[in-house]
Amino acid sequence: MDSQGQAKGFSPRGLLTFLAKLAVTVGLVAFVLSRLSLSEIQQVMKHPHWGWLAASLAVYALSAFGGALQWSWILKAAGIEAPGREIRRLYFIGLFFNNFLPANIGGDAYKIVDLGRKENRALGVFCSTLLDRLIGLTALTTLAVVALFVATARGYALPTSALLLIVITVGLVSILSLLLSRRLGAWLPGVFHGLGLTAAGQWLEKVIAELAHFRHKVRWLNGVFLFSLLVQFLRMATHLLVAFGLGLTLSLEQVVQLLVLVPMLALSLTLPITINGIGLRESVSAQLLVFSGLGAPQVVAMEVAAYLVQVVFSLQGGVLLWLGRWGRSPESPKK
Repeated sequence: MDSQGQAKGFSPRGLLTFLAKLAVTVGLVAFVLSRLSLSEIQQVMKHPHWGWLAASLAVYALSAFGGALQWSWILKAAGIEAPGREIRRLYFIGLFFNNFLPANIGGDAYKIVDLGRKENRALGVFCSTLLDRLIGLTALTTLAVVALFVATARGYALPTSALLLIVITVGLVSILSLLLSRRLGAWLPGVFHGLGLTAAGQWLEKVIAELAHFRHKVRWLNGVFLFSLLVQFLRMATHLLVAFGLGLTLSLEQVVQLLVLVPMLALSLTLPITINGIGLRESVSAQLLVFSGLGAPQVVAMEVAAYLVQVVFSLQGGVLLWLGRWGRSPESPKK
C-alpha cells in the first residue's frame, strides 16, 4: 500500500482501529438490547410532538452557529483572517464528519488540515482549535457544576460520580492556565530538550509561540468563555426539548438533574472507543440518566432522538463539502 493510500485513511493501523471500534460498538448495542427491548424504546418514540422537536433542532442550530462564531473569534485573535463564511462552512463540514465518518478522520482534523493549508498556518489553526475545544469543555462542565450545587442544595438525587465534574473543571482550568502561562512557555520545552526529546521540544516551542497570541487578552478570553457558556447551555437545552418532543413530562427536579447528567454523558462520548458514539451513548444513558427518575427506555430514546437532531442538522455539512469539491479548482493557489 502506498503512502497516498495511507494518508487517505486506508493504512493497516487505521483498518484495525476501525474494526476495534466496530467490535466495541456492536458489543455495547448488544448489551443495551439485552436489558431493554427495542419495542420499549420504539414505544417511547411512537407519538412525537413535532413542534418541540422542531424547537430542539432550531436551538441546536443556534448553538452550532454560536460555536462557529466562537471558533472564528479565536482564529482571528491568532491572526488568521479567514472569511467568516469560510469558517462557518468548515465548521459545519466538521459536524458532518463527526456524525458520518466512522473511523479515520474527525471534524477537527478536517478543519485544521483544510484551513491550515489555505492560510499556511496549520499549527496556528491547530492551537486555535485546541483552545476552542478546551474553552467549550470548561464551559460545559462549569454549567454542570453549577447545576450540581443547586441539586445538592435542594436534596436532589445524583450519582456520587457527579462529584468528578468538579475535579474535571478544575483540571480544565489548570490546563488552560498552564498553556497560556509565560513561565510554562520558558520552562517546558527546556525539559524536553534536557530529556533528549529535541523534536518534541521544538514542536512545543512553536505551540507556545502560537498560544502567546492569547496570553495578554484576559478580558477577551473571559468574554469568549461567557459566550461559550451560552452555546453549551443551548446544547444542553436541546436534550430537554427533545424530551418534551417525545412526550416526556419533566419536573424542575428532573430538569436540574439532567443539567448535571447530560454533560456527564457528553464527557463520556469524548472517548473514541465506538463509531460516532453509537452504543456508548445508549449504554451510558441507560446507566446514568435514570438518576433523573426517568425509565431506561425513556432516556435511551431521548438520547437517540437528540443524536438524530444533530445528524439532521449536520447533513448540510455534507452538502457544503460536495459543493466545495465541485465548485473549486483543486490546484487553485491561495491569493
